Amino acid sequence: MNIFSAFERTDPSRRHGESHSQFIDRVAGPFWDQVRDLIEDWFSRLCSDAQADVRGRLRSRDDRQSKGAFFELYLHECLLRMGYTVTCHPEVDATSRRPDFLAEKDGSVVYVEARSASSSDVAVGAAARVNTVYESLDKTNSPNFFLWIDVERQGDGPLRARPLRSTLEKWLRELNPDAYRDRGNGRHDFPGMPYEADGWRIQFHALPKSPEARGKEGVRPLGIFGGGRAFLVQDKEGIKNALNDKGSAYGPLGAPYVVAVASSSITTDDYDVKNALYGTEALLIGTGPGGETHSDALVRNPDGYWYKGDHWGHRHVSAVLVVKNLHPAFVGTQQHTIWEHPDPEWSVPPLPMWRRSTVDAHGAMHFVDPARTPTEWFGLTDPWPIGEPFPREGRS
Repeated sequence: MNIFSAFERTDPSRRHGESHSQFIDRVAGPFWDQVRDLIEDWFSRLCSDAQADVRGRLRSRDDRQSKGAFFELYLHECLLRMGYTVTCHPEVDATSRRPDFLAEKDGSVVYVEARSASSSDVAVGAAARVNTVYESLDKTNSPNFFLWIDVERQGDGPLRARPLRSTLEKWLRELNPDAYRDRGNGRHDFPGMPYEADGWRIQFHALPKSPEARGKEGVRPLGIFGGGRAFLVQDKEGIKNALNDKGSAYGPLGAPYVVAVASSSITTDDYDVKNALYGTEALLIGTGPGGETHSDALVRNPDGYWYKGDHWGHRHVSAVLVVKNLHPAFVGTQQHTIWEHPDPEWSVPPLPMWRRSTVDAHGAMHFVDPARTPTEWFGLTDPWPIGEPFPREGRS
């Protein structure tokens, strides 16, 4: 049973509006061949009774489904690499529900449950509308210019593509690319055109192509994508929602229980994770003898998943593994953190593949990096994948 289609791949480009699974299946090049080989290899070691479900979700055009399935594949492979024997969807007492994995090694056991702190349906729908606009704009006839695009305001519905392309092409035909060849790299150094319709506002800038690339077939017009309406991923709320959903899903397990949370956040700091687990950070304000106010210290409110002020809560969740922005092409360089409960009912066994976070008896937080890199754990080359993900498409 294979994940990817068997056909000759010839298109190495990126396409807007394409789902994650469609892209991985279609894109050509040695870089992406290595990524597909890794996914197939990991999938071949997955429990046979779980393969059909994971395969179906890996191939789904819903990015949340395909990325969630790869997250489960990643967790399974990590447990194997750490020497555990893994059972998928083991039966547990007193419930018909089943956690994702039971890992066993040297007499110790640990249950692992995967959950995605995914974007809201509103954010997913908004991103899909923007991608539809990009897909349409990629059909614009622009032999002499690349387009720099800033979506400054997004309408509640789709943007009519044909009038937009017609307006763009007329504007681009009136521009002389040689008049802007020696300008800088900022978008305001190049000619611009605002466009408003259907509740949308988009700012375009035209960047001249090199003389060699002008009029060349197959050179896509979209060049750079600017700001626009962004949806900030809040790790704190996403993690807490995931834990509230899965933290007590199976009742007493009588063994260590790890909830693994996949976040689409691209932040590299731990601020939101600390707030989710140990309470929102706040500034303690004091009053001096003369009535003046001053800040004394940073404290944490008792609103964390674990920290309740005078006691530790949810002690049955032994640890929380937070995996940020997981992508199959970057598994060799991405380091993730397992946050261990300060006072668990069952201590988590050694899981040395991940950065470890603990809290001592005085409330101080400590981090321990793993002795080996993800590249070493997965047996990959350094760097991996080898090569460039995308060829240069006529840019000078």
